[in-house]
Amino acid sequence: MSILLAALFLTAQPAAQAPAAAPAAPPAAAPAKPKKEKKICRVDDADTGTHMVKRVCLTQEQDAQRGMNVDEFKATMPGAH
Repeated sequence: MSILLAALFLTAQPAAQAPAAAPAAPPAAAPAKPKKEKKICRVDDADTGTHMVKRVCLTQEQDAQRGMNVDEFKATMPGAH
């Protein structure tokens, strides 16, 4: 049994003494995270019959698009002139 351990020790030793691998290239710069868009939160009063308040949070671009859609809708309503 001791011969087996000695043989195992001798075969493991050269691997431990092997020269260290060449240092790897420096890691590439991490890709930049996209900026988090600021949200605009408003109270949605479209729901009737409830005392619960519903908050709607949209990005600035989404809020502008929603405003354009509301304006277009109001323009198509009869008597909205």
